[in-house]
Amino acid sequence: MLKHLNIDEMVALLSPWVEDPEQRRLFLAIPEIAALHPRVVEAHEAVLAVQPSSRGGRMSPKLRAIFDETSEVDRRHDHLARAVSYGIDAHRELCLAEAPSDAARAAQCDAVQKQLFPGGLSIVNASTLAEAGNTTRIARLLEDEPAVGNFLRSIPAHGKASLLDVVKRWLAKGRELQTLERARAELEAAETTAPASKTTIQAARSQWFKIVALVLSNLELSRAPARDIEIIRGPVLRASSRAGKRYANSKPQAPQEEDDAGIPATEPSGAPQGEPGEGAHGDASALVSRGGTR
Repeated sequence: MLKHLNIDEMVALLSPWVEDPEQRRLFLAIPEIAALHPRVVEAHEAVLAVQPSSRGGRMSPKLRAIFDETSEVDRRHDHLARAVSYGIDAHRELCLAEAPSDAARAAQCDAVQKQLFPGGLSIVNASTLAEAGNTTRIARLLEDEPAVGNFLRSIPAHGKASLLDVVKRWLAKGRELQTLERARAELEAAETTAPASKTTIQAARSQWFKIVALVLSNLELSRAPARDIEIIRGPVLRASSRAGKRYANSKPQAPQEEDDAGIPATEPSGAPQGEPGEGAHGDASALVSRGGTR
């Protein structure tokens, strides 16, 4: 039964519907359940957020989004850093290629290169925090030594831009990295120090039960190919059946309880058919009847 599934099983069962490209495509191709997919994603994220192993090691959707954005900003930061370094080197070579060569200008290229890249391009292999700190240093350098900015402005870049414009774009990416690093640190701290409350777990389980039950119900009415329906529905039904047997074997004499989602964990057993208390009245009637025949 669905209500006997644990959080890990609930995460594993919805993960293919959400994360596997082929199963997601198949889910969206079945008209009776396609519109439910956004709610499936929400339910999956809800149980993922309260999953103990998830909170201990795997990323939450919000944290994953920050990491993905950081990766993209870091990629652009590295390309811009290389563009600045290579731009200075290219200008230096052009100065030396003149007849006569402009050795003074080439030497100025060397000096600025060392100021911007004291460790060469190793900065692009550093941590994002180090990259952000480096761009802060360069921004301060441009403020303290205007001659460096003027020199960079004199070197043409792509289109009508100068190499100084490229440097400014590079520094902007450094500021973005700093902002993202701060957001990541704050979110990680919040997620690792705030344990999921029982109320949160109950809400996540309840949300999961409702949407999965609705998907299964709609699949009963679907005219999609049987194979497609089985791919979506089969793992859930089999896992649910195993969970029900596991629960029955672990608590054979347990009284009726409610699980975390507020759903009765077992069906009432041992009660006679009919209205509540009917069995008791029946026994009393039998005693009266026997008493009357004495």
